[in-house]
Amino acid sequence: MTTSCCDFLCERQEHAELIIEKVEKFKQEKGRLPENVTEIGLDDTQMHLSFYQLTSDTTYMVWYGLGVGESKIYRSETKKWTEEG
Repeated sequence: MTTSCCDFLCERQEHAELIIEKVEKFKQEKGRLPENVTEIGLDDTQMHLSFYQLTSDTTYMVWYGLGVGESKIYRSETKKWTEEG
């Protein structure tokens, strides 16, 4: 069974996964989490697709909107996606 999504949701998911990949690589290389996406080489102009936020010195979350009041959220402490809203 294949899953399909609207182009803009696929683009947001792909951007969010790119952030996670780059954050994890940065953490492995530097021993800390980046303060923002510019530290991992991403341009702030694409931040409308998905968002990165430190939640502590050792954890972060990445999320994007699914619709009004609904988000898909990745939490580094669980390494899982959840839908909230």
